[in-house]
Amino acid sequence: MVQLELSKWLRREVDPERAGEVAAFMEKCVVVPLDTTIALLAAELSASAKLATADAVIYATARHHRASLLTSDAHFIGLPDVVHVPKLRA
Repeated sequence: MVQLELSKWLRREVDPERAGEVAAFMEKCVVVPLDTTIALLAAELSASAKLATADAVIYATARHHRASLLTSDAHFIGLPDVVHVPKLRA
C-alpha cells in the first residue's frame, strides 16, 4: 500500500528522474504481507479513526509491527504512534 501511495504521488508531483531514484530505494524496503490479523486490525481502525481503507491498512501494519508511522497526511494527526511531518509549501 505504501509503495502504491508513494508511486501515485511521485507520478503527480516529482520529475521522472527523481521518481526513478525513489522507486529504486523502494526496492530495498521491507514489504510486509497483508494478512488476516492486519486486515482485521485495519477494519477496526478504519471504523474507529474514520480512515480510508488504504490508510487503515498502512496504519494497522505499523501498529501491528510496533512501528511509528511517519506521514505528511493530516488525517493521521492525533493518532497514537504517528509522526506527522507537515508538507512544505513551494
